[in-house]
Amino acid sequence: MTTKPAASDPLQLPLPLDRQSALGLVEQVVAALGALIDSGRLHPGERLPSIRQFARQQGVSNATIVEAYERLVASGMLIARRGSGFFIAKREAAQRSGMPPLRPNPVIDSAWLFSEVFADERVPIKAGCGWLPSSMLDGEGLHAAERRILRSPGAQQVGYGHPFGYGPLRQTIAKSFANWALEIAPHQVVTTHGVTQALDLIMRTLVKPGDTVFIEEPGYCNLIAMLRLAAINVVGVPRTVSGVDLEALEQLATLHKPKIFFTNPVLQNPTGTSYTPACAMRVLQAAERHGFWVVEDDLYRELAQATDPMLAALDGLQRVIYVSGFSKTIAPSLRLGFIVCQSDLAQELARTKMILSLTNSEITERLVYNALTEGHHRRHVERLAGTLLSAQAQVSARLEDAGLLPFGPLRGGMFYWARMQDSTLSATEIADRALAQGIWLAPGEFFHVAPPSHPWFRFNVAFSDLPKLSDFFSKLSQGPSGSN
Repeated sequence: MTTKPAASDPLQLPLPLDRQSALGLVEQVVAALGALIDSGRLHPGERLPSIRQFARQQGVSNATIVEAYERLVASGMLIARRGSGFFIAKREAAQRSGMPPLRPNPVIDSAWLFSEVFADERVPIKAGCGWLPSSMLDGEGLHAAERRILRSPGAQQVGYGHPFGYGPLRQTIAKSFANWALEIAPHQVVTTHGVTQALDLIMRTLVKPGDTVFIEEPGYCNLIAMLRLAAINVVGVPRTVSGVDLEALEQLATLHKPKIFFTNPVLQNPTGTSYTPACAMRVLQAAERHGFWVVEDDLYRELAQATDPMLAALDGLQRVIYVSGFSKTIAPSLRLGFIVCQSDLAQELARTKMILSLTNSEITERLVYNALTEGHHRRHVERLAGTLLSAQAQVSARLEDAGLLPFGPLRGGMFYWARMQDSTLSATEIADRALAQGIWLAPGEFFHVAPPSHPWFRFNVAFSDLPKLSDFFSKLSQGPSGSN
């Protein structure tokens, strides 16, 4: 048996470690070894030097190499064999990206949207997605918040959190409602694992299978799927440019006796429209007359105009349950939302939360608290709102020139809702054609209880100001000769 000469072993060479770098030595060792593995210089089954030997070669402590090896084991790049050492793991292509194998030719449908969209990186133009690019998010604030977390005592980071959520964060949220002349106590605030869980907790606490709830049509696609999964009768109330169709709401409430009306009054997903003050008051009057709860999904409030009405403030939280979160202004990876409501209902919701998922991650809650109180979050949100309003205007101009008809006037926020005017194709058929050209669209069928009569699409303005997207619709508008 022959062995490779020591000089040919890449690990005999010093790794590119910089002791002046802000990145720790452990992170640098992990990154350098990972690069050697990904480049093929280290092969599956190859044994790494012992911890002591490698530490001596690189001029670092044994503890540094121990932690680096363990992180690589945890990531699946190394295998630890008791008594034998550490070996390069066999890795398939899907494992390298941390993704399971995806369908070779994805079809735009609700199943793909809910199960694969966040992992499928093969579609370069994500015009239909529901998140913001990282460049628009509060990365600076999040990094500052992380540094504060790292400086805090370890004992504050290892236990379960409070059932209602981290106290200082709930206090900060409660104080923020003073901007709308609404006095909130911290015990009226319950944190959740994102806005989606907030809606789920409300549904599970207040509604049982067979009950009827109202949603807006078009409305939040995840909510439609969630309610159907729970065997709840879902009735759509038409969304209008100024809010909702008030006559339809009155007639449907008389007929169906709903338990809840789920509504997204400001910068609605998907239409981007907002309630007028008159619409807001009449919705609350209908709720009082017919005895249903109003769940105000206010996720986009920070991006809205100061004059846009808040149902919770107008109602004083008598019939309104308020829901919001931080995924659109800080980072979606934090998955932190909250509910604000009457005190007794907050206790019920906290009990439901504990049954289903126990507490939130207090580390995540502390991160959000730090980001909110660091001192620059408000300025970040102001810049973001301006950036999105400008992007919305540019996307609107492109798509209208390409033959699309907008739903309503521009209000800012993330979304632009428009339809093809004279197409014989459904929105799903158009989305399939777009996907073949590397464009991901979100067809209107996803956002409706019943299929719409026209091919509507939701566009994320942060991803849609692209010539290839508008060219696709221009050719489609020209008919068969231009649709190939």
